[in-house]
Amino acid sequence: MKKTKKCGLLIAAVTVTFALSANTVNAGECVRIASPESSGEKLSTDPADQLSAHDASLVYGIYDRFIGLNHSFEPIPAIATSWEPSDAGKTWTFKIQEGVKFHDGSDLTAADVVWTFQRLLDPEVGSGAGASILDFLTPEGIQAVNDHTVSFTANEPVAEMPLLLTTKLNLVVPEGKTGDDLRHNGVGSGPFKLVGTLDPSAAVWTLEANADYWGGPPKSACLEHSVIDEGLTLVSALKAGNVDLALSIDPAVLGAVKDDSNINLVETGAGTSQLLAMDVRKPPFDNLKVRQAMKAVVDRQAILNTALLGIGELGNDNPVPPAWPTAYTSEIKQQDIPLAKKLLAEAGYPDGIDVDLYTSDALPGMSMIAQVYQQMAAEAGIRVNLQISASSSFWDDIWMQRPFTSSGWSIRPPAVGLSIAYSYEGKWNETYWYDRPFQDLLDKGKTEIDDAKRAQHLKDAQQRLSEHGGAILPVFIHQVAGIRSNCSGFKPHAQNFNLDYRELICN
Repeated sequence: MKKTKKCGLLIAAVTVTFALSANTVNAGECVRIASPESSGEKLSTDPADQLSAHDASLVYGIYDRFIGLNHSFEPIPAIATSWEPSDAGKTWTFKIQEGVKFHDGSDLTAADVVWTFQRLLDPEVGSGAGASILDFLTPEGIQAVNDHTVSFTANEPVAEMPLLLTTKLNLVVPEGKTGDDLRHNGVGSGPFKLVGTLDPSAAVWTLEANADYWGGPPKSACLEHSVIDEGLTLVSALKAGNVDLALSIDPAVLGAVKDDSNINLVETGAGTSQLLAMDVRKPPFDNLKVRQAMKAVVDRQAILNTALLGIGELGNDNPVPPAWPTAYTSEIKQQDIPLAKKLLAEAGYPDGIDVDLYTSDALPGMSMIAQVYQQMAAEAGIRVNLQISASSSFWDDIWMQRPFTSSGWSIRPPAVGLSIAYSYEGKWNETYWYDRPFQDLLDKGKTEIDDAKRAQHLKDAQQRLSEHGGAILPVFIHQVAGIRSNCSGFKPHAQNFNLDYRELICN
């Protein structure tokens, strides 16, 4: 998630020469992949330092996940082949795939898994999601039992530990490797290898097939990644055949490709949330009634129809889609202008308020949502002054630094989604909302053994966030990938960072 930098359309590809094993299926040209979102100068191949879908587009080819997550948001084997709880769920033991080698030729063992997760818990590493999601663990609780077995022990039972370990950052790195080692020289065990040293200012980043990949060599000889953050430019490149796979297409420009027989569009379910984040430390957002008024003006269906052209689904100001059975309610909040005016008056603003909303085109539909919100809010006397920033600097200079900003998060299972941006431990708590009742419910939702009670704790946490927090979350976008008809083997995940290129090939 996060961070963008403007890059132009790739005109001439970088030529890279390398040798491939004879068992690689496709020895032809590279598959050209374009992402609409970049990390700019902070681009990194350190899995613990991912800031955007652009980082993920590289690291998910270079590394293997410890545990995977399928399209139903259930944990599935990856480097961990099986798992079993003991001591009422306080300890979980994981078997590790044998015969796995890193790209530098070293063996992947339990020690590497221990190192990977201890890094995520280390505040010095600066991981944005590790401590907040895995706050039930301590570094000492992660131990290598033998070369191919690792145990995770918490202070109390954690019924869904395998699911919680599917954090975006759970890509296994070699023991001893630091951020300085990995940032521009990613060494994983995945199906592709980084060619050369990562240059964040480059126009193209190339991955070559790992012919010795433990799961069998990938079908493509190499992948060329680029960033095209302007929607029409991206679809133009796809139509012209200069791009084989566009990882995400802005709904506003889908009409330009939907009838093109040379392009297949693949749509996911609820994906990236689109939201407006209020810093609850700063007036007027430090007043609960103001926050509730800011939410009451929203016509969620109108935002979905206008800003996303219906390519998505509605939200209720928390990161769990109302259509999911794990949501605290399936009823959608309705616009209530009279209530918003009443709440503002009770908060001491009978004549309304003036607020600056900082936005950009850093994510599809982001600035349009801000414009639609501006019109809705005006009906209640909330005068929104839009400050539109360049996407290249938005995540670095605006997000989490201004009191009211646009934002967005990739979809995650409830306990993970609630942790990453709203937990006490969260580096990315963008609303700076620290609420003890919410945190207690979230903690119970991670550790309660009884299934029904655990689910209810998470639902209660969602409701608390929805009614008291600083996030206005009206919609979730459906990810739409575009792939040339001569290509196959790629299925986008609703988690826009969860990428699998192993079967991708273009003829």
